[in-house]
Amino acid sequence: MSKQGGLSRRDLFLILLRCAVALTLFVVAIVYYDELAHIDVKKLLSVTESVALMSGIVLAVYFVKALVFVVPASLVYVAVGAVMPPAAAVAVNLAGIFLEVTVTYFLGRFLGKEAVYRLLSRSAAGRKILNKKIQDKAAVLLSIRAIPAFPIDFISLFYGASGCGYFKYALLSFVGISWRVVLFTLLGDAVFRWIPIDKIILIAICAIPVGVAYYLIKKFVVEPRRNQSATEVPPSGEDRAEKE
Repeated sequence: MSKQGGLSRRDLFLILLRCAVALTLFVVAIVYYDELAHIDVKKLLSVTESVALMSGIVLAVYFVKALVFVVPASLVYVAVGAVMPPAAAVAVNLAGIFLEVTVTYFLGRFLGKEAVYRLLSRSAAGRKILNKKIQDKAAVLLSIRAIPAFPIDFISLFYGASGCGYFKYALLSFVGISWRVVLFTLLGDAVFRWIPIDKIILIAICAIPVGVAYYLIKKFVVEPRRNQSATEVPPSGEDRAEKE
């Protein structure tokens, strides 16, 4: 296979393709930022009374959201819940969020670790994600998915680029996010009155140092003592006899 500048044609093509995709998504997000950030999902769904067609439109919105990162998640949940029948609205929002975390995960894998890390380092939220060694810890992924403070798509992009296994990632992401999808879909804006999301986030943040303290105590106090006890083998009968 012929090479150019130390790279094979295939590698060079993939690099150029990744750059083209990343640049295209960046330009689309910038040029259409206002439209995407304030997308009128209700208006999009008003073109039909067919639940099947509405579902297709909603899934298309989630697909776009997965690629450009600027469509507010709660806006979609609430709009779908206001227009579609409750059971259908919950089902399509859950399907949409699964589609979103899947698409962004594979986008991260396609763009590659270096490109994704460089992209994430440009924002405060992205740098916070990069500073955590989280890709191999199931409990951490489940927790950050359950807390609305963490951006869905940045997390998905990071996990795709970091090489985390897809099935574990997808299952934990879906379980962690689904509770708020259901609540926003059924309660709409009333969720802020019935459930103090800001208080939940504050409690979750305050729980972090408690978790860190527990980890440090377990790692540096409990485990050393346990290991020491395991190595202290009681003397056998022969040893006792020799001492006597």
